[in-house]
Amino acid sequence: MFDEIGVLYRGLVLGLMIAAPVGPIGLLCTRRTIHKGLLIGFATGLGAAFADTIFGAIAAFSVAAILEFLKHYDYPIRLLGSAFLLFVAWHTWYDPPRQPPASKISATGVLTALLSGFVITMTNPVTMFAILAVVATFGGLHSDRDALLIILGIFGGSTLWWMLLSGGVSLIRNHFTENRVMLINRITAVALAVLAFWVVISSVAGFLGYKLLF
Repeated sequence: MFDEIGVLYRGLVLGLMIAAPVGPIGLLCTRRTIHKGLLIGFATGLGAAFADTIFGAIAAFSVAAILEFLKHYDYPIRLLGSAFLLFVAWHTWYDPPRQPPASKISATGVLTALLSGFVITMTNPVTMFAILAVVATFGGLHSDRDALLIILGIFGGSTLWWMLLSGGVSLIRNHFTENRVMLINRITAVALAVLAFWVVISSVAGFLGYKLLF
């Protein structure tokens, strides 16, 4: 009983560790919460939480075939992810700064936010290998039940982080004017574009046999 609680607790901690570092999803979650509200911001992070959980499951169950596939197609996956990031950056740059009322938030908008968070995370091999390393190092798994518990914990921990981030940002959302929202949109768009170009450069360099120092 206490051993199972310990495994679940480790999963929660790992989920927080995985989600907390600032990256494209953190930027999008913050920006969308300010721009479109708590539900859209949280949905973006929740999509990433689902992707984190899938990677955690791969690590916990050591699914060799999937790992080999992801390693073999590392560079195409990176390029696909960078293309999607560039699209999101372009959309963010040109998205009007007006904050829509909650009544106009549609199920389609929530689903789109969730899917975008999921796709960006799933096409980021850096995130994948980081999760694999963290679970392998700190998981301490001895059975399939332990694996299921730590997967549940990772999802709970990651979801908790996105709930805290989007909830915290939503508390100060009304203090942002349209000009400030526009500035946040532009900063986020530039940051996402820089990340996308870095992924392209590192992928091409890796394909040619060069390893970047950053």
